[in-house]
Parts: sequence; structure tokens; C-alpha cells
Amino acid sequence: MESLAHLEALCERLYTSQDSVERAHAESTLKCFSVNPDYITQCQYILDNALTPYALMLASSSLLKQVMEHSLSLKLRLDIRNYVINYLASRGPELQNFVVGSLIQLLCRITKFGWFDDDRFREVVNEATNFLSQVNSVF
Repeated sequence: MESLAHLEALCERLYTSQDSVERAHAESTLKCFSVNPDYITQCQYILDNALTPYALMLASSSLLKQVMEHSLSLKLRLDIRNYVINYLASRGPELQNFVVGSLIQLLCRITKFGWFDDDRFREVVNEATNFLSQVNSVF
């Protein structure tokens, strides 16, 4: 991928193009993010730096596929979980609803898969309660 701007343009074509050839080209170019675990850090980079909701959606849905289709280490799954919780806490209110929904789906899926692996996955209920009480105290 040449640049973040190029990636964002491809993501927009992937999600909005009416041309099936253009969409298929974007999908084949971006597929590496969802099939290769080496791209997990790039997905986090996209979440941290991309400006378009389509790029954020690509990163979130790619992380979801990675979690579902690969046997990731416990440490990596906990890192992704903590990253998503912190990301939602810091950037959630400014994101498009479809991006928030995808990130919540990722958090739920990683929690489900890790529930019996480590007690830290079970802390999501307390963390969500704390997060929601902080949001409510602002309003």
C-alpha cells in the first residue's frame, strides 16, 4: 500500500462504488488486511490515523475476521481487546454509527472467544459500566 490516502480511496471504492469491477479490484487489493495476521498492527495504525469512516470500517472488519479465523495468542487477543476498549472510549463519540457497531462486534467476539481463557476477558462488564457512567456524568 503506497499511502494512507491511497488506502482510504480504495476503501471508499470498496464500500460505495457502483462499478463491480472497481469494487472487486479494491477488495482483492485490501484482502491482505483480513487474511494475514501480520497486518493486525497496520489495522490499528489505520484506526489511529485514517480520516474516512470507510477506512476505519475496513480496519475494524479486518480485525474481526482475524480474531474469528486465526488462532491468535492470548497476549495478542488481550492487546486487541484493550486497544478496542480504549479506542471506543477516546474516539467513539465522533465515529459513524456503522464503525462503532463494527468495533463493538469485534469487542464482543473477542470477549466471547476469550471468556474461558483468561479472567481479564470477563472484566468487560465492569469496564463497560465504568465507561457508561463516565459518559453519563458528562451530560
